[in-house]
Amino acid sequence: MDPFSIGAMILSAVVQQKTQAAAAQRQKQAAIQSQQRALASQNQATDVALKQVQEFDPTVRKDKQDEIQQDLTSQYEKAGTSAPITAQGVQVGATISDAAGTTDYLTAKAKEAAKAAASNRDLAALFGRLGAPGELRRGEAVGIGDAAGDIGRIQTGANNVANIDQIGIKAAGQPSLGGMLVSSALGAYGMGRASLPTAAVKSAPNILAGSYANPNVLQVGSWLRK
Repeated sequence: MDPFSIGAMILSAVVQQKTQAAAAQRQKQAAIQSQQRALASQNQATDVALKQVQEFDPTVRKDKQDEIQQDLTSQYEKAGTSAPITAQGVQVGATISDAAGTTDYLTAKAKEAAKAAASNRDLAALFGRLGAPGELRRGEAVGIGDAAGDIGRIQTGANNVANIDQIGIKAAGQPSLGGMLVSSALGAYGMGRASLPTAAVKSAPNILAGSYANPNVLQVGSWLRK
C-alpha cells in the first residue's frame, strides 16, 4: 500500500471523526439547552405553588380574615343605617305615638334610634366575625384552583417544548452530510488506490505529472502545447 493510499484513508478517518465529534457536541449543547428550559418551567411552577402556600401562613390568614371581617361589618352597618329598625324588627319611631308631645316624641325617637344603631353595630360585628372565616376559605379555594390551573398550563407548555426539543436533539446528533461525503470519498479513493496493482500505482503519479515513460499514454496538457 503506497503512502497516497494510506494518507487518503487516514484523512478519511480524521474527517469522519471530526464530523461525528461536531455532531456529538451539537447534540450535547441542544440537550443542555433543553434541560435549562425544563428547569425554568419547573421553577416557574414551583413559584406558583410557593406563592399559594404562603397564603396559608397563620399570620397572613389572620390578616386576611381581619380585613374580610372589617369589610363585612362595614357592609352590614351600612345596610342597618339605611333604615334602622328596633330589636323587635320594626322601624325606629313606628312604636311611638304621634299624639305625644313634640319634645317627648323627638327624645324618645332619638333614644330608640340610638339603641337600634348600637344593636345594629353589634349585629354587624357579629355577622362580620361569623362570615369572615367562610369568605376566607372560599377565597383560598379559588386561589388553589387558580394555582392548579396555572401549574397545569405551565406543565403542558413544558411538555410541548420537551417534545420539540427531543426532535431537535436527535437532528443535532446527525453528522454533517458534507463531512461524511468527503470522508467517504477519501476512503473510497484510498481503498481503490490500494487495490490497484503496484505498477499501476507507481505509474499514476507519472501520468498526472505529464511523464513520457509510456509513449502510448496521451500526455496531460500535450494538446495545449500544440
